[in-house]
Amino acid sequence: MRDVPWWVGAAIGCAVAGALLPTVGYRLAVPYGEPPRQDCSGCGVPLRPGVVGWFAGRCVRGHRLGVPRWVTTALAGLAGALLAAALGAVAVLPLLLALAVLGVLLGVVDVACHRLPDPLVLPALAATPPLLGLVALGTGQWDDWVRGLLACLTVGAAFTGLVLLPGGGFGFGDAKVGALLGWYLGWLGWDAVLLGVALPWVVNAPVLLVLLAVRRVRWRTKLPFGPALLAGALLAVLATAR
Repeated sequence: MRDVPWWVGAAIGCAVAGALLPTVGYRLAVPYGEPPRQDCSGCGVPLRPGVVGWFAGRCVRGHRLGVPRWVTTALAGLAGALLAAALGAVAVLPLLLALAVLGVLLGVVDVACHRLPDPLVLPALAATPPLLGLVALGTGQWDDWVRGLLACLTVGAAFTGLVLLPGGGFGFGDAKVGALLGWYLGWLGWDAVLLGVALPWVVNAPVLLVLLAVRRVRWRTKLPFGPALLAGALLAVLATAR
């Protein structure tokens, strides 16, 4: 076991958490203002009550709820492995791993219904300042905390401006997620922030071209931007890791 890279543990932990996400994503992938799903869209049977109903993976009649479990497991595990291998055993890593798992869930929901739900984003946004504050308290990285705050406000304001542009295809959910990611990218450095803002468009471009080539979308089709935001942030961290 001594020869096993330490970041394998981070990958396994994120993969296990990712395996729990499909049904959560299925239940939260509803139009704005509607409550979480209470029944199976395949057969109409009410979902299991309590915690089991949020993580079971299948309804009582065996219909799968949400994306295949291997998808979220693989995405979360890969993100965890890449972050841990790139950053090393830094104090902020557990928060970044938790953010990676949340990002997989947000991406699943956004692809399903073009929404980044407030019940997922706002608690994470509210919890970030005190959690990063605890890291700063233990490490003395108060400059990083302040930079994270400034990046959060800057990115959030910039993306809110894009929301207000007519025909921009941005939503307030994108702006909130941008602000959340700005906190963590800002903690890592302004170079990570700049890349995190620029890379989502680079990520989205080939996806759009492929979808156009296979005639799944048209030029005016609005793609969910959340997955590109999240992927761009991950790539920014990997590109700027010291």
